[in-house]
Amino acid sequence: MPLRKLGVVGCLSFVLTAAGCDDEPPGTTPIPDSGVDRAPDAPQGDNRPCETSTLANGTFDLTHDGVPYKYLVHMPPSYDGTKRTPLLLNWHAYGSTAVQQQLFTQTDLVSDEHGFIVVYPNSPDRSWAAGTCCTNFDGGMPNRDDVGFARALVAEVSKVACIDSKRVYAMGMSNGGFMAHRLACEAADMIAAVAPVAGTMGVANCQPSRPVPIMHFHGTADLTIGYDSTQLSAEGVDVPEMMKRWGMRNGCTKGPDTTFQMGPVTCQTWSECSAGALVTLCSAEGSGHCWPGAQFCPEGKPFTQDISASRDGWAFMKQFVLP
Repeated sequence: MPLRKLGVVGCLSFVLTAAGCDDEPPGTTPIPDSGVDRAPDAPQGDNRPCETSTLANGTFDLTHDGVPYKYLVHMPPSYDGTKRTPLLLNWHAYGSTAVQQQLFTQTDLVSDEHGFIVVYPNSPDRSWAAGTCCTNFDGGMPNRDDVGFARALVAEVSKVACIDSKRVYAMGMSNGGFMAHRLACEAADMIAAVAPVAGTMGVANCQPSRPVPIMHFHGTADLTIGYDSTQLSAEGVDVPEMMKRWGMRNGCTKGPDTTFQMGPVTCQTWSECSAGALVTLCSAEGSGHCWPGAQFCPEGKPFTQDISASRDGWAFMKQFVLP
């Protein structure tokens, strides 16, 4: 059954009408702080000296394999081009855009606090080729190489900014969450850790080249990518089983143990994994197809601010550096 567009467009329309679709969001609404334990940042992994840095805030074009893409950049105020800086790719949902993902998740605020660069990729047809979802819907381009685009994007940004090549991370909403899972499977040499939201595993036979730390967020009442559903799962499993398999894939020998509980949110973690990886599933009881910590939910279902995918996803990912 074709997946409906995820509602981000409609729910954001009233905001974007006021802000202007090409403007950066004002970013004035505080992101909730769950109080999740904060691990220290990973040490700088790439010690090469910085070269000329010309990257700035804005929207840029990039053609990969003959397909025209765009990407939106947010630079933290602390960035001065003199030291290697982490990079986060934040992938939008099916039917959405980079601007809407920027406004919806407010990850820029976390970037400003912690000094990492955020890049929001923008699809040419509002979908990502993440396996079972979603370029195969609505006349899209199912064979498009979006993993190759991700590699080309990191390479392009690294030419014009002082990026720490050992601290590149990925997160995303829905179809963007599928994309984060796919990058963990197929680009583990480039992506240090991932934090998908409301997606699932869209590729079969996921065999990453190394253990990949992952923190996944999902509402148990999600009507679009069901928590207990196997629909669109290339492995034919529900979300809890998907994360159990990530634990097995990463060689985890302990867990799952409850590592956070507040309101409707419970996080369970598989630990003592190979190469120091961790696997965490944060489940929001009764929550819909939502970004935890956002000010509204595209699906119109209850949503939680007891945890923030933007803030807590970053707190998780930033612990890890590529070997």
